Amino acid sequence: MLVPGQPLSASLLFAPEADRSAILALRTVCAELIEAARRVSDPAVARATLNWWQETLSGQHGHPAAAALASSGAAQRLPDDVFRPLLDGLQTTLEPNRFERFEELWEYCSARFGTAALVEFSLNERPTRSETCPAMELGAAGGVLRVVRDLVPEARANRWLVPLDLQAQFQVARMDALSDQVGPGWDGLVRTLVERALRRGDVAVGHLEPRHRHLVIHWALDRRLARMLLKRPRDVLNTRVLPGHAGNVWTAWRAARRVYARGERRVAQ
Repeated sequence: MLVPGQPLSASLLFAPEADRSAILALRTVCAELIEAARRVSDPAVARATLNWWQETLSGQHGHPAAAALASSGAAQRLPDDVFRPLLDGLQTTLEPNRFERFEELWEYCSARFGTAALVEFSLNERPTRSETCPAMELGAAGGVLRVVRDLVPEARANRWLVPLDLQAQFQVARMDALSDQVGPGWDGLVRTLVERALRRGDVAVGHLEPRHRHLVIHWALDRRLARMLLKRPRDVLNTRVLPGHAGNVWTAWRAARRVYARGERRVAQ
């Protein structure tokens, strides 16, 4: 989780010191759950794995990531059954997905990544309605960016998450992602997906209070990934786009300063 190049290795440096261990523990659990739903091609096996995780998080089995929730203090700060929306959301995404419209892709990313962001949000604030929580929107926006970044490896695994309306608009299909050459439609497809995610994520981040500093910083790193995708949309055909660690640290530091300054202004008012 903290190897150089991973966003968390930079964003966590500027999170509130009292939150760092808790954020690391809960993000590790969320990553385990999301990966359990992604890496298993058989929905029945994935469903059983997620059920096992539900029992583990209830204390019936042992796992280092679950134990870290207690040792970091996260378990004491989180509401009961806080991972239930994530587990339920992942269950809905296990079957092969075919999206007609962008909004269906957004709902998919909300179920996987939005509910994971909601877990971290719950460390410092109890959401009243998760479907309107800005953390859900922010997590979903980051999820769309990751879908774009991983279009080619997912296509190789016979998973193609591009909505049909955008496939028709830009004349791009799954086989194009597996070919050596793509037309100009590829650039338009990537940029449209990224720009839609950015618009919704930027609106959401403006509604987060300064106490959710780490979520804001993490979005700044997602925006850095987005800029790379917008600048060179064809890079995803040949490599897994990962911004460098030094640049991530610089971006996280600047975002942390902005959050701190905004909090200071609110106190002064």
